[in-house]
Formats: sequence, C-alpha cells, structure tokens
Amino acid sequence: MQENVKVAVQHNDEIGYVEYEQASKTIKVVFDNAATHQIIESYLASEHRIRVPGEGLLDFKEVTIRPAESVDNMKTALTRMWEKTGVHVDWSRPVA
Repeated sequence: MQENVKVAVQHNDEIGYVEYEQASKTIKVVFDNAATHQIIESYLASEHRIRVPGEGLLDFKEVTIRPAESVDNMKTALTRMWEKTGVHVDWSRPVA
C-alpha cells in the first residue's frame, strides 16, 4: 500500500504545507512566502547525514538520507527540519 505524507509547516506567523507522494517520489511545497518556500524546498532536495536510533537505548548510528527516496526518509528529514531551517513541522495540524 502506498503511503503519502502531508504535514503543515509554519515559519514565523505564516503557514503552509509539505506533501510527499510515495508512488512518484515527489515533494510538493506550498508556502506563499517565496524565501521560506525556497528554504523548505532546498532542505528537502538535499542529502542529509544524520544520527538515528540503533538497537539499544543509547545506540545511534550515522546514516545518509535523501528525503524523496521513501516515506521513512521523508518523515525523518521532517523531524530534523526545525533545527536546520527554523521551519516548524506541525504534525498535529490537519491539512485538507
């Protein structure tokens, strides 16, 4: 079963959303502010080297992810977006 991701994003007082379609591996950024739109798009188009949990409680390993490659990569990248860009992902806000 194909899983898509659609989450609200916020930067300062402005709100938009990011959508990922698994079948085509495409990312769509909807944000009115052009500068913020570019920040989000660039971040999600980039390769990231990150530490992810391993098998134990204190076990982490470094991996390289490309957000568009899979739903899991996309979700992992979104969890790190605030730290890297200042754009907040609001997982609880519904996006119609």
